[in-house]
Amino acid sequence: MKQLITTMFLLSMLLKVAHASSVDQEILALPITTLTGETISLGQYKNDRPVYLKFWATWCQPCRRQMPHFQHTQEKYGKKIKIIAINLGINDSIKLVKETKNEFGLTMPIAIDTSGKLAQAFNLVGTPYHVLIDKNGAIVHKGFKASKELDKKIQLLTAKKPSDLPDISVPSDSNTPIEIKSNAHKITALFFTATWCDWYLKDSRPAMSKNCIAAQHIINTLYQKFPEYNWVGITSRLWTGEKELNKYKKKYNIIHPIAIDTSNDAFFTYKVKKFPTLILIKNGKELTRIVEFDNQEKFIRNFKLYSRN
Repeated sequence: MKQLITTMFLLSMLLKVAHASSVDQEILALPITTLTGETISLGQYKNDRPVYLKFWATWCQPCRRQMPHFQHTQEKYGKKIKIIAINLGINDSIKLVKETKNEFGLTMPIAIDTSGKLAQAFNLVGTPYHVLIDKNGAIVHKGFKASKELDKKIQLLTAKKPSDLPDISVPSDSNTPIEIKSNAHKITALFFTATWCDWYLKDSRPAMSKNCIAAQHIINTLYQKFPEYNWVGITSRLWTGEKELNKYKKKYNIIHPIAIDTSNDAFFTYKVKKFPTLILIKNGKELTRIVEFDNQEKFIRNFKLYSRN
């Protein structure tokens, strides 16, 4: 147990560093001049829409191979996410950049990072380099590949409502994965929690710990009272494997479906930042999102009112 707590402490410190991965104000204000002479900044899109930056060079062969994918992304999502092509400005010229633009029919804004400040800000170590920034200014993806993970995150960032979200399959401890269908006709109740939030937060965040405990008791009760709903319990993958999940299920006598979000797809898709969270969805509409479970009697009494809003 002592070793586990020590490990969790170290990981929590790493998480604090990871959560600080956001674009600072100086970079948000940095002027970016495109080939057409327009001056933009990342800051003007904060709280408005996500941003997708792709760093590239005309002489970079993987960059060239990815250009059709890049242009396809612009055509599919360009109205929902600001896509900007950032040429490194190393061993390149405006003439070569324009030739590449014409060759691949690129229609997104293109800028040349002549000062190198953007590359430095995003810790560029090679090209091609993809950076996704959500509309709150947080960096949610960095990578070199035009991968399925990149495409999935772009799809999730540009989703305006649950009906825009892809269906998710969460592995379970049985042979059948738990399916989350955002556009189902009956109410889907998504309960997000962590197997450790009750005991690990007991001393450092006692109110949060009590809320986690109360939430699990309430969800057990609701599952039995409203079996017509599609109940899906989802635990964080942090410090959690099948052993920890089984202990958690036994501790709270859990009878509703529950699984570990090993890919983090569910937490990312539904933008869950707090443990515990209950989300009710029907016909592609989020009916309500609840994070406080301190009064069980009141909560259960009003539950149907929540679900009908």
